[in-house]
Amino acid sequence: MRLSSIFLGSAAALSIVGVASAADLPSKKAAPVEYVRICSIGEVTGFVVPGTDTCLKVGGRVRAEYYYNQPFTRDANTTSFRGRGYFTLDAINNTGYGPLRASTRIYVTRDSGRGFNANNVNNANIGNGAGTTNADVVLDWAYIQFAGITAGRVATSFFEFAPFGGISFEGGGNLGRGADYSSINTLAYTATFGDFSATIAIEDGTERRANALARANGAFTIIGNPTYGGHVMPDIVGRLDYTAAWGQAALSAAVHQSRVGLGSNVNNVFGLGNTIGDTEYGYAIQGGLKVNLPMLAPGDALFLQAAYANGANSYTGWAATGAGTLTPATADVIYDVNGNGHTTKSWSVTGGLLHYWTPTVRQGVFAAYGRLDHWGPLYDTAAFSAGTNLIWSPVKNLDIGAEVTYSKLTQTPRNLLPIAAFDERDNWAGRIRFERDF
Repeated sequence: MRLSSIFLGSAAALSIVGVASAADLPSKKAAPVEYVRICSIGEVTGFVVPGTDTCLKVGGRVRAEYYYNQPFTRDANTTSFRGRGYFTLDAINNTGYGPLRASTRIYVTRDSGRGFNANNVNNANIGNGAGTTNADVVLDWAYIQFAGITAGRVATSFFEFAPFGGISFEGGGNLGRGADYSSINTLAYTATFGDFSATIAIEDGTERRANALARANGAFTIIGNPTYGGHVMPDIVGRLDYTAAWGQAALSAAVHQSRVGLGSNVNNVFGLGNTIGDTEYGYAIQGGLKVNLPMLAPGDALFLQAAYANGANSYTGWAATGAGTLTPATADVIYDVNGNGHTTKSWSVTGGLLHYWTPTVRQGVFAAYGRLDHWGPLYDTAAFSAGTNLIWSPVKNLDIGAEVTYSKLTQTPRNLLPIAAFDERDNWAGRIRFERDF
């Protein structure tokens, strides 16, 4: 009995020692799991990149469109198709100088039927019977914002009254007249004072160029794809905004330089070789107004804008844009027989109303009118366009809509000229769109 007690006591002692020794051994704990954290800085709501303080938002858009354009000739396509995909990245950090943001968006497009490309007045119709297709990759924007500075390619020029683009499928510029110019390279500084903000910017003037017209012996000749003189000065743009609960008001102005080569295409006319024509400076001014109308329905708003330009026609919607699918011959400068440049004048007024019939059904109604008056005994051009759309959003970030537009372009020649291929032309166009943002 005594011997068994000794054995039992020894076993218990060894067990205690073993447990104590195990407790003394270092333990290996699992690393803490870093879960995704939601962040919201300025206009960006995303997630924190692990190991950093950067708030990152990943987004995109898919768009499908089906387009009808009234044909002028039987060899022109009447219907066209589009597939487009967008990819967007936003990265933002809080700093001692305020938010530091970098944003970029790229989209890839595949069109067929060529219905989304404008043509000239002599074939003021879209596409041709060949049924050609095209595909392109476009950098929509890529810019950095820091301490009031915006540097890079922005979604729209600081001259434009951007809110108008939310009414029609194409924005103000492609209504025929008006603003909402496409993305452009810029360097800008914006200062904010309560409800006011003021911006001064330099923008790429080469993207704002229009054709030149040359005069010879009392007749005019269009210089197709003219050779411009060397770029000297970027466009200077200034803007003043006021934003309040009732809406927004904006006033903007721009200075634009034109230097066109009078050689190659017109050597025999001017005898000037490759001489560069006079340097001409144009300007543009614009006012925009947005009035919120919550008394009609939440989200309702009225948009109005008016622009005037002298030698800077893209700022009023005339350069590279016509009345819907109709594109007239335009020029910032007309050169006379001595090679002296004369700027042209243009203006436009645009308006639209956005109304929500229900929280998921909205309608846009819009119209625009503008004129372009060339120097000398050439011609005047007037354009009118109007349209409406109806959009259904059955679920968040999904739009299904249809839009119809009417456009009319009138040219009034001051003498008989071959470029005045028509006095008046109009057409109807329609579009169905499916669009999903994510």
